[in-house]
Amino acid sequence: MNITISRALVPGVLLMLCSISAWAQGTVSAPAEAGIYESIEISVGGEAASGDMVRFADAEGNVLGGSYGYVGNAKEGKLTLKAPVEPGEYLVVYISSGEVIASSPLTVHAVEATVDAPESVGVFETFEVAFEGPLNQGDTLQVYQLDGTAVGGTYAYVSLGNEGKINLRAPKEAGSYQVVYITGRKLIGSDPIEVVGAQATLSAPESVQAGAFFEVAWEGPQNSGDVLRVVNADGSNAGSYAYVGNNPEKASLRAPETPGDYSVVYRTGGMVIGEVAFKVTEVTADLAAPSEAPGHEWFEVQWQGPGNYGDLIQLFPVGGENDVAYTYIDPNEPGMVRVLAPVEPGPHELRYTTQGGKTLATLAIEITPPVIKPGSLQVLAYNKPVFDPNDAVEVVLDASGSMLQRQGSDRRIEIAKRTLAHLVGETIPEGTPFAMRVFGHKEADACRTDLEIPLGPLNRSAASSTLGSVNAMNLAKTPIADSLALTDSDLRGVTGERIIVLVTDGEETCEGDPAAVIAGMRARGQDIRFNIVGYAIDDAALQDTFQRWATLGGGAYFNAADETQLADALANSVAPSYEVHDADGQVVAAGVAGGEPVELMPGSYSVSVAGSEHSVEVEAEKRVTLDLNAAP
Repeated sequence: MNITISRALVPGVLLMLCSISAWAQGTVSAPAEAGIYESIEISVGGEAASGDMVRFADAEGNVLGGSYGYVGNAKEGKLTLKAPVEPGEYLVVYISSGEVIASSPLTVHAVEATVDAPESVGVFETFEVAFEGPLNQGDTLQVYQLDGTAVGGTYAYVSLGNEGKINLRAPKEAGSYQVVYITGRKLIGSDPIEVVGAQATLSAPESVQAGAFFEVAWEGPQNSGDVLRVVNADGSNAGSYAYVGNNPEKASLRAPETPGDYSVVYRTGGMVIGEVAFKVTEVTADLAAPSEAPGHEWFEVQWQGPGNYGDLIQLFPVGGENDVAYTYIDPNEPGMVRVLAPVEPGPHELRYTTQGGKTLATLAIEITPPVIKPGSLQVLAYNKPVFDPNDAVEVVLDASGSMLQRQGSDRRIEIAKRTLAHLVGETIPEGTPFAMRVFGHKEADACRTDLEIPLGPLNRSAASSTLGSVNAMNLAKTPIADSLALTDSDLRGVTGERIIVLVTDGEETCEGDPAAVIAGMRARGQDIRFNIVGYAIDDAALQDTFQRWATLGGGAYFNAADETQLADALANSVAPSYEVHDADGQVVAAGVAGGEPVELMPGSYSVSVAGSEHSVEVEAEKRVTLDLNAAP
């Protein structure tokens, strides 16, 4: 039998290409032609030896790099390879023991794509591109500079398009560009596009009291991530901000607490495209209260001052660094708050403190020994939570890097997912308006937060499936403030109570101000309840911070050290809130059913919960329990 042999080279290997071989054990068959970078199906046969593979060679038999496949991985005698990215004549070769023992010719021809982009778009704008092309796996559309340099962050895989259309993000700088179609790193189609500068207009009051909320009207491109932010005279951030996507036409911002000149800027892609100046004016406060008050009894404090949401009246022991009692000011009830005196007697100081921690007024008061010892009230939750049809629940889950720490044999994120799966699968009734936001699970070293379950009737199976797909990411940050701010738009349209449950194991790490966000939402008159579940937190100061945030948000803080406590905390976090009224109708305590008991002086009280009223009698040094499941 005649044998025709030619030499073929693979890096470091000398191969023998045999057109006919009496000893060949493999066969290979490929289509006669294909487009560049096209996925083609190769048929292989014979008795494959370990390491046998299929590759491409040029017309002279020189084996090339690029796509290859092991014969042993063939399914029903078929392998899929990517055609070379340059047009020309090729061979598909079967290689065994370093020798080419079979081949099949392949003609690779050029392919083209058409791209249809807008003539012009604004900087950082999201725009639609129509396209036609080979749709090879990995094909992309991307914005390029005219010199052929790709612009980072402006690409999309064509496989994610819909009916030949897909959205891209414009560059951050104005200029002339092109939108290109790329297959196998080869440009096969393009369309020019002009990126023009964007502008925004803002209007705000000329002057605002220190720490006050004020409205800013705006017009702008409204690109994803666009933000309104208060800045100092030098352009540096001064604290308060709002995403324009959550605030159509107008946004509420908080003025800094230091008097001076500031501006509100409109930023898109980090660039300022609109600005309005305003002045922050100084504020003062004054306090009036009894010169002394019995321990463990409520006493009234009269106040004058800015009365901003987040401002509070605190009680400090003289010489002490930490307050022993505090009450947030309610701007809807100006001029007076009630403070619960501590048990420990002695000289104390009342302070009017702003949300930013600035003391505006002080007043001395003596706390005397208690006349009567208090009792307590424990409200037990319903076996199943009760919601009004207009209420909604949103869970905000921390999946940042710290949630990868282990507790026992499991990571914190796995424990949190199990307990949340029970919450959505067993506790919250099917069909309850529900949403879920997660942060820290998609991008390392970033403050990213994503709405994973948009607001809609709770589908237990779908919610559990989404939870199962969440994985914490190492080095991801903790954007609590941004996540809470975005619940505003997540729950837009909800007419009843918005119950927001934050599940986290750590503090804010993205320079946000959760207290200011919560205060802002309350200032806008929203019916919200922020409950915070702190998981595996052993920092007493952080627990206290979470407690204050929850109190400011009309909710409760639940500390959970392990999985059992976490499950109980989550169940209690969706339980109804309650208020305790004294004989005069004054609210003297509030809480969440299933939460911590509240202390009350002996007497008769009325408890308002879930639209019903319950009478209780509190005795000194005794605890009375109101079981909502047994209550009439």
